[in-house]
Amino acid sequence: MCLIRENSAERKSACCVVRWLPFFLILAMLVWSYHVLVYQICIQKVEGYVTMGLLMIFYHLLLFMFLWSWFQCICVSPVKIPEQWKISTEDVDRLKRNEGVEGAARILSNASRNLPIATCTNEGLVRYCKTCWIIKPDRAHHCRSCHRCVLKMDHHCPWVVNCVHFHNFKYFILFLFYAEVYCLYILCVMFYEMYLICGYDITYLKQEHSWNLLQYVVCLIFNIFTLVMSTVSVFNVSRNRTTMESTYSPYFFVGGKNNHGFNLGCFANFRDLLGDKWYLWIVPIFSSRGDGLTFPLAFDRLIEVRTADQRKDDGPTRAQIVKGNMTKLLGLHHATFD
Repeated sequence: MCLIRENSAERKSACCVVRWLPFFLILAMLVWSYHVLVYQICIQKVEGYVTMGLLMIFYHLLLFMFLWSWFQCICVSPVKIPEQWKISTEDVDRLKRNEGVEGAARILSNASRNLPIATCTNEGLVRYCKTCWIIKPDRAHHCRSCHRCVLKMDHHCPWVVNCVHFHNFKYFILFLFYAEVYCLYILCVMFYEMYLICGYDITYLKQEHSWNLLQYVVCLIFNIFTLVMSTVSVFNVSRNRTTMESTYSPYFFVGGKNNHGFNLGCFANFRDLLGDKWYLWIVPIFSSRGDGLTFPLAFDRLIEVRTADQRKDDGPTRAQIVKGNMTKLLGLHHATFD
């Protein structure tokens, strides 16, 4: 028993080291880049105090914003899903008995009757988690690394040792943005150093400063890597998709499989993530719209164009639409099995 416990503890320690390896890799990159820009270039190569001061002030500002957004990604853990989304013990027992598609549809429909959900499984059933035993809110998924269901889960990112989810999604986008600007700034200053040393003479740089040439290659690789990551993430935000939704299109009670179900338009999608206050868009402070449990849908835009009086008098609400389609869904299940 003692040996088993020791082996288990060793495996957990090894997993912990592997899990935090990307974190220390970024720290090592920051230490290296700080040494290159501040010591090798600004202190040793730049002669004018004004130029040196401007280079270092802008660099430290970028470094501060990068670290702020990065640590926000790491420190903001997924929020626990409220109790009203939890499936009762009786319904859990009935679902475990596997009463078939019709039985599961009936149980889940009853359990979610007061919940604002619009997405479903590919079979048209209400989405639920067999580990946490909750009704999954729209865009929520179970993370095996975090051992819980996560609101608007994008993916589990090793670079932030955390899930990218509703409450740190903005921080993650800013983390990628500042990472790219930081790497690009370092590369530009290194090219400026090349001009000071040899006037862009690559042959001289290769012969006399081979270590510097390797630094250029490493910095260029980081630039390409961060550019690809930030471009893909910004593109997904412009379409209001998570990484998981880009890979696996969600299914809706209205319209079935649809990769544009949450797409409100490019500008509206960015405002949904970054918030209504434009001056907070580049600051790692939470300003996203909503609560992570419900999200505006593409067909909601058709309702919003009506006047307030029309919506009050004859416009169907989101809950009515979802409830009506779930009723139709149950009717289809009954028709199938009759």
